[in-house]
Amino acid sequence: MSVPFTVRARLSAGYAHATPWGISLDGLLASEVWESRKATARATNTEWSAYDVRTVPEGIDLPLERCDGGDGNWHWAATFAYPEDAVPGPHVQMWTGRPDQQALAQLTDNLPAHVDPRKGRFRSWVMPLPMTVAPTLVWRGLGDPAAVGEMLSSVVSIGKKRASGHGLVLDWSIEPDADADRWEFGHLHPDGTLGRTVPAACLGGRESIVHGGVGRMGMRPPYMHPRMRADVVLPAT
Repeated sequence: MSVPFTVRARLSAGYAHATPWGISLDGLLASEVWESRKATARATNTEWSAYDVRTVPEGIDLPLERCDGGDGNWHWAATFAYPEDAVPGPHVQMWTGRPDQQALAQLTDNLPAHVDPRKGRFRSWVMPLPMTVAPTLVWRGLGDPAAVGEMLSSVVSIGKKRASGHGLVLDWSIEPDADADRWEFGHLHPDGTLGRTVPAACLGGRESIVHGGVGRMGMRPPYMHPRMRADVVLPAT
């Protein structure tokens, strides 16, 4: 039976993410299912459907409840990450990159003696990396906490630049709370603000909830796929 639960990830340091709000719990779970499917396909030497923006994404079943917003708009009952005891920011790190000229030489038989690092497609770059620094990330959800915990146990890092050590998860904890408000745990952060993208119908009669305005954004994984975008109320930031 589905119950409300709270997920906590204890981090070794900060983590990086692209959107103004945190990483979605349903997105994390869906990515684990997707990676498992790819690994199985490779091991059995079978074909699998790659991510394609021109087609409707294949449905992925998750151990979460669904919230129906009407008109075919539904989302998983789980929030985006909420930084607990976050260190006030902004926190911005810089990362650099430059092309490997030896690797370029192996790809072509006509390479100039010197590749200009200041212009052109092979120029060097310096990029900012916004960070969220918090000891713990918190998600709320409605579903099967045991199944969610089992899926998250294989997630060792989250966010961008994981290979550089960002977003390292020290451990996961899941706390079921059968007496909690089921709607709140599928929609709101612990501070009572909107915790995920939702259709406007989800907030009917709850106009006092603080949110991030309205816009066109993904409603469920894969969030960046064009077919998943809809007019939604955005989470608070």
